[in-house]
Amino acid sequence: MRILFIILILICIVYAKKDFYYNFINENSKQISQDKIQEINDGFDILNYIKKLTKLDKINEAYSQIIILKEKNKIQILNSDIILLYSQIALRKNSKQIIYDAELILEKAINSSEIYENDLSKAYMLLVDLKLKINKVKEAKYFANIIINNFDNKLIQTYGQIYLAKTYKYQNNYKKSIKMLYTILTQTKDITIATIVADELFDLYMLNNERQKAYTLMKKVLKTNIKYYAQDSYLALNKINRLIKADMLEFCVEILQALLKQTSKDIIIEDFKFKLANIYMLMYDSKNINLLKAKELYKDIINDYPNARHTKKSKMYLDEILMREHKVQPSMLLKKYKDSSSIQQKVLLQELLNNKANKNYDFIFKAKKVYLGISNIIAKRFGYSSINAIYDDIYIEIIKNYLNNHQCVLLDKALKDARKKMLIKLVKDDTVKYNFFKCLVEMPKIETYSFAKQTFNLSKDANIYFYLEQIAYKLYLYDEALDFSSRIKMLNNENILSKEFLYQFLILNAKNNSILLDRFFKYARNNNNYIEANNKNPIIIDFYYYYYLYLLKNNFKEEANSILEKLFNKQKENKAYIYSPFVELKMVNSLKNKNLTQNQKAINILIDVLKYTRKIKNNDLAKIYFKLIKLYKISNNQDKSNEYLNKCKELKNTQKSLYKKMCDEM
Repeated sequence: MRILFIILILICIVYAKKDFYYNFINENSKQISQDKIQEINDGFDILNYIKKLTKLDKINEAYSQIIILKEKNKIQILNSDIILLYSQIALRKNSKQIIYDAELILEKAINSSEIYENDLSKAYMLLVDLKLKINKVKEAKYFANIIINNFDNKLIQTYGQIYLAKTYKYQNNYKKSIKMLYTILTQTKDITIATIVADELFDLYMLNNERQKAYTLMKKVLKTNIKYYAQDSYLALNKINRLIKADMLEFCVEILQALLKQTSKDIIIEDFKFKLANIYMLMYDSKNINLLKAKELYKDIINDYPNARHTKKSKMYLDEILMREHKVQPSMLLKKYKDSSSIQQKVLLQELLNNKANKNYDFIFKAKKVYLGISNIIAKRFGYSSINAIYDDIYIEIIKNYLNNHQCVLLDKALKDARKKMLIKLVKDDTVKYNFFKCLVEMPKIETYSFAKQTFNLSKDANIYFYLEQIAYKLYLYDEALDFSSRIKMLNNENILSKEFLYQFLILNAKNNSILLDRFFKYARNNNNYIEANNKNPIIIDFYYYYYLYLLKNNFKEEANSILEKLFNKQKENKAYIYSPFVELKMVNSLKNKNLTQNQKAINILIDVLKYTRKIKNNDLAKIYFKLIKLYKISNNQDKSNEYLNKCKELKNTQKSLYKKMCDEM
């Protein structure tokens, strides 16, 4: 990857060089002979052929050919191109011994002016890459600075900056390298430079644990310039291997599909199809789409290239797919490929998955030690990160069964064997996680709560925090409940903030902290939509009562009266006269002496109090009777006024009631 741009530059100038050399004048001022021109022409044809081999990822063959050409060449004017191509192939060959040799040859050629002036910038770039490969970072940095400082061409200077950034990468100074390359990326208008820089940045982001940035960058590169990889198989396959390592398989598919569209040679097509089929196998995620794509590609290889190098493995992988589709028995594969340890593990894993599908849980747990011997590599091929992940799935299935049947008591037993990773996986399933926490809310236990709290401590799911808040409240852990309430606020999930609104009130009310309650009511006043959204929640009755007192205390009289009326209506609607006759008496105070209609409404309210409120104290009765006496008088209903006057006078044990005294004096 250190010389990606050189291929493009060489292609552009090679034919121009041939035309130039045809008119080459030797040192005696004589034009060279036609035979010599033919030799030069043949030499360039060989060089072009070797370059094609490198692009087709035939590096071993290219290396053999360049060695032959280097040793046999007697034409001085070809030396510069031969040395540059040899250096490029040495990098792709990736053998330290060959790289050492190429580095010595190239540096000597530069120093002895054997490299043509037009090729010097390319030579320095190759030299930087060669020195980095053998860990001569200081020397590499020196030559990178030569590219920047000794060439007037802006494009070459930009490449020098790219190579200098590479040296910082080798010194593990990823941030500095990223900064340099990112600056180039934002300033360049050259799509090739942008692609080369992005390719380098991808590796740096991965090394610097910035995977998302690497992913986003790669997505943009393939969208704007996938041709960069499609025209060079070596670059493409090299990139694919890095993408597989980064677990960005969808990008591998894009590159390989582009390669297949552009390639016509059968042997190369077979390679690409086999590679693509294997990528699809790695992409298996319990859905059969990618498996079917791989299946068709393996079939193509078997049918179109019956004697090719990937045919045998394609047949084996096709049998594996048929086994996974339940079209071939695992035992048949075991007999057919008895010498293959990987097939043995795949057969064993398929047996485990079959037992899982058939809910043979007892057998699965008995054979757990045997199944745990299956490698994680094989597990990943079947869509699982490990064998433990499969057992986690089994636990989840068992727990799901309990939850779907609302067997909350049995949940505790299942949780004892559950791993933290399994529970995290469990909450990703929307059909389970809410039932799971509903069970915990319904039957809160400190042990289960502590386990759930520890497991989901770093969760970013506001729903989970809301459930944990409710459980903590039920366990009287008010401070912990408030902590979960704060986390919900940080996540800023409007839906959960609305649902959690009244539970916040319950917790603060239980703590009996007037300062915190006043702060909450101020928050409620600024978020009236939360009050409206919770109108049907029975808890709203308690909230209205305390909110009314807060508004009254802070002299928000109109708002207070509005909330008082809502409280009155909500009590009546739910037949829950929790705050009677306090509410009704306050309502009457706000209605009386306005007009006859309002007076009648006040009378009706007080009559309802007497009808529906249980265990009214005699002092309150005296107050109600007295108000009815007055209201009926205003309405000119003397009979009713006298009726309640008599009832008031008949009251006993009123304990210094001012209203009883006023009744008695009437």
